[in-house]
Amino acid sequence: MSIHKLLSTASLIMTFSLITGCTSPSFPKLGVGGEEMSGLSSSSTGSANSASVTDSSISDQASAQTTMVSGQAANGASQDASSDSGEYLNSGEASTGATYNAEAASEATTETTTVKKDPYGGGNEPVPDGDLQLVFIGDSQFDRWRNSSTSISELVGEEMNALHYNLGVGGTCAAIERTQTGNSTTPGNNDYEEANFTAICHMLKRDLNTDDYPISLDEEYETVLYSIQPEKVDYYIIEYGYNDYYMGLDIYNEEDPYDEHTYYGALNLGIKMLKEISPNAHFIICTPCYCRFYNGSGKDMGDAYNVSKGQGSLAFYADYALRLADNTGAKKLDAISGTTFNLNSYTYKEYLEDNVHLSYKGRVVYAKALRRIILDDMGIYDSNNEGDVNSMLSIADY
Repeated sequence: MSIHKLLSTASLIMTFSLITGCTSPSFPKLGVGGEEMSGLSSSSTGSANSASVTDSSISDQASAQTTMVSGQAANGASQDASSDSGEYLNSGEASTGATYNAEAASEATTETTTVKKDPYGGGNEPVPDGDLQLVFIGDSQFDRWRNSSTSISELVGEEMNALHYNLGVGGTCAAIERTQTGNSTTPGNNDYEEANFTAICHMLKRDLNTDDYPISLDEEYETVLYSIQPEKVDYYIIEYGYNDYYMGLDIYNEEDPYDEHTYYGALNLGIKMLKEISPNAHFIICTPCYCRFYNGSGKDMGDAYNVSKGQGSLAFYADYALRLADNTGAKKLDAISGTTFNLNSYTYKEYLEDNVHLSYKGRVVYAKALRRIILDDMGIYDSNNEGDVNSMLSIADY
């Protein structure tokens, strides 16, 4: 059965379920299968896991027609990515052998479904259809803890009653290595070696098929990827940097600000492509998180500000992410300076579960920061009850 037929069948089943009040049945398991910027100095891109992708449904409201797409992916064994181990920022091997349950629900009608609910009371939703749709793209800060109800995408999506898609892939970079050509207009000539940011953007743009991808992608990835309707996406939340830093990939190319072999250029190029397919979408660029580095003997070697892998510290990469946000008009979440939330050299053991990845409480604070950025962007952040939108969040409050 094709993926599209499966989704269609799922839609009818879920519709019946919603009408009768019955519990939704499980579905069969699927097989595994910027703008220009001058005067900046140049500085590097990396490796990959194929990944599972998931999104969760939004809750229905009275007299509302609801469209839901939800997916689950079972990650492989989770592995820590502490700095002393030499591993990438990775939540574990991609799910070869993973299962995926796809559910789709809509009103049984041949006419176009009109979503009538408006959970935000007239807020300036980028795509004013009453459905807040969020797409998360990044490394394992997003990929980690998926399907546990505690991943960043789930925490944000559930609290905001939003349809959310998690396209995070553990161990990946924004950029690609110099040995790779990247995207080619000639079919079959793409040589992406991982699902990095620009490769995912090409897939969303539909000019790079999952079949062309050199490393096999699960059918579940394809199902969720193709369930995204780019023209309806309200926000792309993008987070990369640790793996680009760890691999020593170039940061910026003065001669080409869209060079996908650089951290800045790859983010810039990917956002440019996403703007073409999602003209109304808004963007949030998230820096890599503050972290600390330890050697094999457990000795503290420094933090995100003073340890370099060849192209500068992690904070240097973060600075370029913030510059790109300013240059492209994107919103930004600064997760490294300790100003958005108080993750720093004194609190990192509370925020980080392995000196790199966010702990549960760390993810809760991160999700709260994203939520207020989105609400503020829509013009409905309640500063009277929630405080100044730019005030620092503290983990002690969660």
